[in-house]
Amino acid sequence: MNSLNRITTTILATVAVTSVSAAFADPKNDTEIERVAVTGSRILSIEAGSPSPVTVIDKDFILASGATDISELLNKLPSMAPGLSSGTSNYNGNAGMSTQDLRGQGTKRTLTLVNGRRHVGSIPGESTVDMSSIPTGLIERIEILTGGASSIYGADAVAGVVNIITKKDYVGSSLNVSTGITSRSDGEKAGLNFLHGLNFDDNKGNTTFYFSYNKENEVNAKDRPYTNSNWAYYPNPEHLALRKKLLAEGMSPNEVTDITDNDDIPNNLMARRYSITASPTTVVFIGGAAYTFNPDGSMRPVKLGKSGELYRPENGLTGVQTDEGGEQLGAYEFQRLQVPVEKLMFNNTINYEFDSGILFTMDSKYVKTKSESRVFPASLYGSVPLSRDNAFIQSDLAAKMDEFNMTSLPIARHFTEMGAQGNDFERDVYQIVAALQGDFNDNWRWEFYAQYGKATADSTTINSYYEDRWLASFDAVLDTNGNAVCRASIDSSAAPTAGNDYSNCVPHDVFKPMTQEVLDYIGLEHTSSQSQSQHVFHFNTSGDLFELPAGPLAVSVGVEYRKEKSATNPSEVFRQGIGQSYAIVKPVVGSYDVKDVFAEFNIPLLADMTFAKNLDLNVSARSAHYSEAGQNTSWNLGTVWKPIDDITLRVSRSRSARAPNINEQFTTEGQGFEWLYQPCSQNRIKTAEAHVVENCKKLGVNVFTNADGETTSDIRWYQPGNIVTSGNKELEVETANTLTAGVVLAPEAIENLEVTFDYWDIKLDGLIDMFNVPTVVDACVEQTSLDNQFCKLLTRLPNGIITDVELKTLNLNQRRTSGLDIITNYKLDAFGGQIGLNSIVQKLIRRDIQTDPTLDLEPTKGLFAFPEWKATLSLSYQNELFRIGSSTRYVGKQKRRQTYNASIASPFETPSVIYTDLTASYFYSDKLRFNLGTNNVFDKKTPQMPDAYSGGGNYYLGTEGGLFDTLGRTYFANLNWTF
Repeated sequence: MNSLNRITTTILATVAVTSVSAAFADPKNDTEIERVAVTGSRILSIEAGSPSPVTVIDKDFILASGATDISELLNKLPSMAPGLSSGTSNYNGNAGMSTQDLRGQGTKRTLTLVNGRRHVGSIPGESTVDMSSIPTGLIERIEILTGGASSIYGADAVAGVVNIITKKDYVGSSLNVSTGITSRSDGEKAGLNFLHGLNFDDNKGNTTFYFSYNKENEVNAKDRPYTNSNWAYYPNPEHLALRKKLLAEGMSPNEVTDITDNDDIPNNLMARRYSITASPTTVVFIGGAAYTFNPDGSMRPVKLGKSGELYRPENGLTGVQTDEGGEQLGAYEFQRLQVPVEKLMFNNTINYEFDSGILFTMDSKYVKTKSESRVFPASLYGSVPLSRDNAFIQSDLAAKMDEFNMTSLPIARHFTEMGAQGNDFERDVYQIVAALQGDFNDNWRWEFYAQYGKATADSTTINSYYEDRWLASFDAVLDTNGNAVCRASIDSSAAPTAGNDYSNCVPHDVFKPMTQEVLDYIGLEHTSSQSQSQHVFHFNTSGDLFELPAGPLAVSVGVEYRKEKSATNPSEVFRQGIGQSYAIVKPVVGSYDVKDVFAEFNIPLLADMTFAKNLDLNVSARSAHYSEAGQNTSWNLGTVWKPIDDITLRVSRSRSARAPNINEQFTTEGQGFEWLYQPCSQNRIKTAEAHVVENCKKLGVNVFTNADGETTSDIRWYQPGNIVTSGNKELEVETANTLTAGVVLAPEAIENLEVTFDYWDIKLDGLIDMFNVPTVVDACVEQTSLDNQFCKLLTRLPNGIITDVELKTLNLNQRRTSGLDIITNYKLDAFGGQIGLNSIVQKLIRRDIQTDPTLDLEPTKGLFAFPEWKATLSLSYQNELFRIGSSTRYVGKQKRRQTYNASIASPFETPSVIYTDLTASYFYSDKLRFNLGTNNVFDKKTPQMPDAYSGGGNYYLGTEGGLFDTLGRTYFANLNWTF
């Protein structure tokens, strides 16, 4: 057995991950040689060395970790960027799902397999798999191939493959009971899984039955002060004083900016800032002062923070702020750091070997998941002003309005009586796979399988409202009898929606707590449904063609047919656009199929020669025809060279592909209201670069220098507007050219030591994506010219205010990512047991994105979610009675924008963070095992700086939790009993 395989076979619970192939039989010791396939190849071989790095997580380590969702482990690997999990899925419509994102290329570019076969996608319209729907108790090991693998497995394997290998031919019973909780006594977890397997028909057949139930409670952000901190930047007074001085000396604003952006004085400092609009009672802003209202409706000044000051009053109601200690709510007051998840799972496998030697296997599963997301309650931010004749404006407020000649009154409030808005989700996943395998001509094997999977989801929007009723109830006047009524009930011309009946409209006194009558009138819940199905038919055969001097030339060839269908059925509320913000969502129905032909060759070039213990060449190619996106060819060329026993060199060059999914192609145009961020606003333009300021001027924005010497404008930070979204049937296949090159050192002088160095480079062309709103509006003015694809997506008023944003799925040019992985595995017999060490270090060399075909690639390395350095270190000791282990995770420095430095902001980047987990296992007997542990032992909190305090997710992907631990210290325990 070669040293690569020898190291792999020693990986038990003591080592979390390794960068070698899975364990194989040793032909020197076994009379019966088994041929197996490693992830990344369909060729069966005795000693399979992969030209691409393959990481393995062992079943015993999974058990010792206490993880009930394998994403809990996978997302800690340096090779992973933050994906969906119970801690990051609150705000994106997929609460309770878990996904993987290899190399930060996006979850859609990481292919998830189960036993080398595709799994039905759990997000309708996409191929992305919910990892939590894969039964943890059935997992034998997890193999992660980092590198393009489309030539072997088809589309979506752009960044690599996560292959879940499940138990086979299991006999006996196993019961696992688990529990967990945070150190703050929330986020409780409880789980149970049971596995039973038996042989039948004189051991020709085997069947297993698996059942699991897991429940996970929510964690609210308001219960973690460090995630509800509201850190923001504010202008540094020393910087402002210097600007005024230089301007007074006659320098131009651009000259002053050049100096102050490169001096030792930070332009911006950090402090906690709370928006006046984040209030559980109605707030108004009149004459430079903020007022709110007592329960009886009478007016009083807002209780400000510790300083008693208002910040940025020039921004008006939607921009004025106070500091901590006031009565304003935090930005994450209603958010969840962990969503509640309840999951029921059933799995059955059947294996039967006929007398002819043909093996029949069938795997069927059912997963039911319930989860929910919660965000802010219904709120106003000044978009619904009250008329001066509103029935509920009392005399004190009326006098104040008259003093400043106000004919209307913008108001703001979080309507907490309505409850936090969000969605309740119910999801079902079904899948069945039937396969036949057989051998012929001694060393050839064939395989045929057919599978069908379906995922369905119901999403109920809760604590929402009818938009027209919402507007009508605010507009209250006195009728001829002096009673408060809705204006629309007595004046049809005031109806928010012409032709609707408002005779039963309930007037809303916004200066007092909401009444139940108002809640009943405006309140709304509605349910939308989605479904996705997948059919796969696959045939392949592999074996040795003939003998070469260095060994057999092995080949695998095959064909595959896959059909994906998806349909979303929005509620009637969405279809008609009568709900909140008049948002319109149309059905998305689409399908595509793909026909693949593939082949792979492993060619032994040299063996048992000086400086060539072995040299193998691996070549594979796949031709795929997509019904919508046309023809595409993927290929891979790799080699493994072992000059001496201690050293193995490997290199792989591949071209992979991802076809546009159904959502990207078939989404019909929909629209909805949103508060649009304005990149030329008063606050943003104060810290903008010179060319951004010039672009804002060209767009008609009134840019001027204020009394403090700051460049500013008269546009407020957020303005009401519309978002229009749509798919694109003209999309083309995106392609990736990937290079991996590495060396594996396994010195025979040091038994069980292995060190690997792997360089990887991914060039992604024709990237399929849809930018979010902040990216589009910022990118428009940040380019050197306004003639760019982002500005074309915006509609503006003559004064430069953005009113509409068009978001369309596009082939968005390029992304270039490269890095270096250094992995060490070592095991040592000592102290009556075994010590294990594993370390993984990733250096991100580059991560560049081209946002416009006329521009150069923009570096994003070191920004949130993509630090330059990430690492893990696992240490353990195990003997016959117990096992103890620690796992340390390092997350390097990150910053919000590439241009930030010590002169622009203080602090301008997060500190590096180290997390430590501890586990312990006690083996009561061969049948009974107790495991317990603590994650984040030292209760590390999120870095306290803007955009990081909530979890450090990439701003362009959403600032909810991501790379940083938001929960704090957690505990778990489980019992595993086999019988």
